[in-house]
Amino acid sequence: MKAPWRRLFTNSALWSGMALVVVGVIAVAAAVTRDTDPPKVVDNRLVFVNSAPVPDGHWSVLCIDGLAYLEIASPRGHVVLPKYRKNGLLERCALPAGE
Repeated sequence: MKAPWRRLFTNSALWSGMALVVVGVIAVAAAVTRDTDPPKVVDNRLVFVNSAPVPDGHWSVLCIDGLAYLEIASPRGHVVLPKYRKNGLLERCALPAGE
């Protein structure tokens, strides 16, 4: 290896500076993603495709035996459907501790 390259890889100040940059990027990413609230999964308003609210309509996500189900209620009826992933498998869920 040539002397300039060897000096580059052995320079501790360079590696310390890069380590500080990586730690700073991770800290900023953690601060940005931490302030988001989890989505509401109980008693959400049911709306039509044109965003008009369905009178007395709501939907919720249920966790039954470790699988996610959608509960949809409207003036015309009530239904509970399994929630599927994009790949066609059933969505898994977990209840928070103590519930």
